[in-house]
Amino acid sequence: MTRRHVILLGVTMGVFSLLFGCAKKEPPLVDGGLYYTQEEDGRYAVLKILKLDDHGVHVRVYSNRFDQPPPSVDPASLFMAGMPKEGEARTDPMGMGHLPMSRGSFDAWGAVFIQQSAVAEDELEGYEMWSEAGGGYF
Repeated sequence: MTRRHVILLGVTMGVFSLLFGCAKKEPPLVDGGLYYTQEEDGRYAVLKILKLDDHGVHVRVYSNRFDQPPPSVDPASLFMAGMPKEGEARTDPMGMGHLPMSRGSFDAWGAVFIQQSAVAEDELEGYEMWSEAGGGYF
């Protein structure tokens, strides 16, 4: 191989590296990861992975909604609205403390990683009840 061929090969590899090697890669799914997903109305919901296991993803879905994909989130601002009291109108979407999802169902949501956070012990209560009951996945 001549010097010219070596230089041409190096330049070609560099171009391919720039074109294909710099694509943003999503981090793997992680316990405590905050993600957003787009709702049918075009707004964005935030969820947290509480626990990963061999069969699925256990998530908490917050009531907060954003008009644009959130680049970061203050975890202290996240909340879950419950059922409205009789006679009250619902103003926020209902949150969900524990939702056991198959990997396929979770992947279909197209969730995008925002940032890492911690999972508090009390956030795992729903997961623990589900586990003790031998629950399934959606």
